Formats: sequence, C-alpha cells, structure tokens
Amino acid sequence: MEKCREGQKELLCVSVGESYDRRGELGYCMKKYVRVVWDIYDNSGEVMRAFMQLLKVSDEIKNDLKFDYVLVVDTEGLCALELEGDNTRHHDNELATFVVGLGNLTLINIFGENPSEMQDILQIVVQAFMRMKKVKLSPNCVFVHQNVTDVAAAEKNMDGKRHLQEKLDQMAKLTAEEEVCDSDCFSDVIEFDVQKDVKYCAQLWEGSPPMAPPNPDYSESIQEVKNTILSKASKSSAGITLSQFKTNIQDLWTALLTESFVFSFKNTLEIAVYRKLEVQYGSWIWTLRSDMLTIENQLHNRIENRTLDEVEQSYLFKETRKTYEEVRKEMTKYFEDDREKEILVQWRGRFEIKMKD
Repeated sequence: MEKCREGQKELLCVSVGESYDRRGELGYCMKKYVRVVWDIYDNSGEVMRAFMQLLKVSDEIKNDLKFDYVLVVDTEGLCALELEGDNTRHHDNELATFVVGLGNLTLINIFGENPSEMQDILQIVVQAFMRMKKVKLSPNCVFVHQNVTDVAAAEKNMDGKRHLQEKLDQMAKLTAEEEVCDSDCFSDVIEFDVQKDVKYCAQLWEGSPPMAPPNPDYSESIQEVKNTILSKASKSSAGITLSQFKTNIQDLWTALLTESFVFSFKNTLEIAVYRKLEVQYGSWIWTLRSDMLTIENQLHNRIENRTLDEVEQSYLFKETRKTYEEVRKEMTKYFEDDREKEILVQWRGRFEIKMKD
C-alpha cells in the first residue's frame, strides 16, 4: 500500500457482492489471499464488513491495461439473518449503493438463475446515484449466477434477460421522473449490457461434498467471468491513484449519509407512492387548517365586536368536526381504493395517528 501511495500507481477497483446466506464459490475463489478487514458503520450503527486486497497486475497483461493494481473489495452479503424488517432493507440498500459506487466494476453474485432478489435493491441504488449528483460515479456491474444446473440453456434464456432489462429500464425511467434526471434506461446510470454482462456458473462439485469430485465446467465458467473482467478493464479509461480513490470513498460516504431517506424503501415504486401520499396528506392538513383559520377569523370578529367573551373547547370541536370527518373519509377512501393500496397499507396507521394529532 505504501509503495503504491508513494509512486501514485493507478488502480482498478473490483467489488464483489453476494447474498448473505448463499455465498457462491466464486467468492471463495477470490478470497485466496491475505485480507484486510474493513469495518464501516452505517446510519443505523450496524457494521458493514468488507475484505480488501491490493493485487499487482502481472507483466504479461500490463500492456493491455491502463493500471498497475487491482483493488478487490469483497463485501459481506445481503439479507443478513441477524437483521430483521426495515433494518435489513436499510442496511442492504446502503451497502449495495456504497459497494456499486465504490467499484469500477461490481460482480453481483446470485444463487441460481433468478435475479429478482436483486432488482429491488438495484432500483434503490439507481435512485441514490441520481440524487448524489455531486459525486462523479461511473459504475459498471456484471450478474454472476451461481450453481446453475444447465449453463448452456440458461445462456439461451433470452426471455429472462429481456424481462430483466425491461424491469430495470422501467424503474430507472420512473426514478428519473422522480429525481428530474435525463435518464431513460438503467444503463444510463449503471453501465450494463444484458447480453454480455449476465454470466452463469456451473456447480463447483459433481454431486454432494465432501466426497464429490470438482466439476470441470465450473473452472470454465470462472475463466469466462475472469475474461469478462479483463475485457472491461482493458476498455475502461485510465485507473485512479490511491489518493484519488481515498477521496472518492470520502465523497461517496458523505453523500450516502446525506441521502439516507431512500434506503428505507423497498424499491423506487415505493418511494413514488410515499411521495404522492405525502402530497395528498399535505392537502388534507391544509383543508383542516383552512377551516380552522376561517373559524378563528369569525371568532376574532365577534370578540372585537364584543358579542363574544369566552370560547369553549367543545365549541371548537363541534365547529371543526364536519370538516374533520370529511377529510377522514377522504383519507380512508384513498388508502382503500388507490391503485397502489397494497403498498400504502404499511403507512396507513402512522398517517392516521398524525391526522389525529
């Protein structure tokens, strides 16, 4: 590290992310080096642990690349069992955003062939990046599906890839409208080609370990992932120095702490629904306040004209009850009849209490 800092060598950062309880063998293969433990504390005080290692680029391929070192950041997985409910969601969204923003390239490990578990988190990552406009980021991601039974068939699953692309583009467009950004698709924010950046890895063992022999197809799968990394690295712009990398970490983390609002939501649709609810709630509150101001002005005039000496609290309740009941019915109708009522239900109790207060 010190030699790299003194000579201001350039490096490429590769982030490796995995699901917590389904850590694939790819992560194991990439951890055969001495690791530096890196503890980061998020907004809720939870520890986000990562392992970081600086690897020197060999002389054989150095001429094809624009950097001297590869910095591998291997993070803890998502969906930790010790976290529950909103804590898990906030932690995962924050960790994923930090890791994807940190790396020039992020490997997203998924157990099996279905990437749906990552789609919601990636939507939050995109929204966070759009909000963090001051941080200059150029993230790139590759999906790596682990333990795939039939790699050849999975690679030919064009419908699955097309569905993934459509889903990510749809949510990116929705996010862009929310954040007033000029982005029409997912790849405008995070560089991603669904035809080239989705990889499938065979199972490591042929049978059940510990007696099962290694699967030769797995080595071929990992070699293809490695070739993808090197291909992307050779096409990327020049690497950054360690000093620049340190500054980028500080800027990214500061921006993350500032934009913590988005991390408590499941996906961008939830954020849009919640913002719409807040606007509607503001309208309801203004109706109540407007009615109260009218009553206040009427009472003020009566007091000025000496036709009223005292105002009972019961009188105020009586005068405002009609408007309050109308607003309450409108609020109930909104939660029960809105198109996104299944999402709204989680906030109904909180907003009803706020209305009463």
